[in-house]
Amino acid sequence: MMNFTADNGATDGLQPVRGNPWVKRLFGLLNYNGPIPNQSGSHDLSRVLTAVTYIDLDFRYGWDAVPDGTFDFPPDSAWFVDGRLSRYTDARTSFCQGLAAGGFTTRCR
Repeated sequence: MMNFTADNGATDGLQPVRGNPWVKRLFGLLNYNGPIPNQSGSHDLSRVLTAVTYIDLDFRYGWDAVPDGTFDFPPDSAWFVDGRLSRYTDARTSFCQGLAAGGFTTRCR
């Protein structure tokens, strides 16, 4: 869940108002049942994905999330965001509810 800022990621992270709908959309797709473009009929995708993970990382400092200047993304990069779901109560709550509702064995702590 990245690049949720109106300014293409130039500020400090995803917006909470956009993070929650993103999470809900993710779990909606995990349970999708309906048409697929260029395919006939209806398709049940609810058993296609059986695992979900979220990497709670501040990507402003690169893939290692260490603010030491060794692997930071440039400030004007579209990856310059704080992707920590844990920062946004509504998005985190929706993620935890999605895990429980989807029957995933892993739950939020």
